[in-house]
Amino acid sequence: MRTLIFIILLGLTQPLLGNNNPDSLLLKIDKRNQTLLGGNQDTKKTLREELEKVFQSKGLVLTDSLWQNIRTVIKTDSEGDSSLSVQIGNSKVKIGVIKSDAPRQKTFKMSYPSDEKKINVTNDSLGKSLVIHSDGKEEVRVGWNGIHVKDGKEEVHVDWNGVQVKEANGEETKVIWGRDSTKVHPKEKNLNLFQRKGMNLYLGLNGLSGTMPEQVVAIYPAPFLATDSELKPTSSRYVSLEFARSATIARGKKSAFKLGYGISFDWYNFMFDHNRVVNKTATATNFQPILDAQGKETLLNKNKLTVSYITLPIMPHFAFSKQSAIQMLGIGGYVSYRLDSWTKTVEEKSEDLVRTNANFNLTQVRYGLKAEVALRHFPDLFFNYDLTPLFEKGNGPQLTGFSFGIKLL
Repeated sequence: MRTLIFIILLGLTQPLLGNNNPDSLLLKIDKRNQTLLGGNQDTKKTLREELEKVFQSKGLVLTDSLWQNIRTVIKTDSEGDSSLSVQIGNSKVKIGVIKSDAPRQKTFKMSYPSDEKKINVTNDSLGKSLVIHSDGKEEVRVGWNGIHVKDGKEEVHVDWNGVQVKEANGEETKVIWGRDSTKVHPKEKNLNLFQRKGMNLYLGLNGLSGTMPEQVVAIYPAPFLATDSELKPTSSRYVSLEFARSATIARGKKSAFKLGYGISFDWYNFMFDHNRVVNKTATATNFQPILDAQGKETLLNKNKLTVSYITLPIMPHFAFSKQSAIQMLGIGGYVSYRLDSWTKTVEEKSEDLVRTNANFNLTQVRYGLKAEVALRHFPDLFFNYDLTPLFEKGNGPQLTGFSFGIKLL
């Protein structure tokens, strides 16, 4: 490793794209844009003014005849790059004219001496790269495309865009100027797997399963009817906003097994298809109609129960390529805590709106099963099924909620 450090120091002490002559001056001109490459460019100055500035910094003078020779080389109609070398006093000036929009034909093949670890510094014809040779395991290259250092299976490349480090195990770390670093696992860098993370919006429908308790009582209105659990299917909506993350548990060549987790906020909206409203009494929760002054039931345009939860979802899933027909398949569960609940009714004739907030003997903590599938060219699908009843046992009808729909975002 000491040899490698010495090589780097030697490379950095050489003038960039220069040679072994300390009095030499190497310049590079973009033929298409007629600008001086490398260093701090001043867009307000012409090419001649930029060259004069560089010449003056070296104690040289850009004569009219030399400037005309440079212009002739720039205007030369050639497919490749051109160069011009002149001697000014004791200084050698070498100017490369690069056709920036042409493909680079020059390659730099590294050759290595014997096991004696001799150091050999060479340049290509235009000085595009300063190549430093050592043994077959170490390599340093300095050029306009950056600095490249190789030590066995480890490599470091520094250029105008940032730093790229390749470790012996194949793991790569990139540091992009102005952006955060990213680390890419060698087995994942070529895979375009489905990612279950970020903010997800679930939209769907919800329903109730179970039966209403049988009541044989000679009172009006009855506390329960068999039809009390009936909902308007398209009006009973489910909404959930989830912030998700995932961790890789196992990885294959074309798939990965991951554990999804996060936090979400859910809203159940049960829109009942009758005029009997969820009602909490001193002993239990039942369904009761709204009676007018004559004791008749009030007809309702809207009659719903809304329950909101904060939820912790756990979603083990298989992630496949985004080019697959099935991109993700997961089965997991969730645990929720009730945040709020209310009923909302709108009378048919008067359109009076009444909202009542209460816990309605709803189960405070719920848990259930969750399934998701991500399909190509189609919205992701989900299905939730509560394993706990909607109302507390013994304090209301034993109904269970479920929901299904699509996942957006």
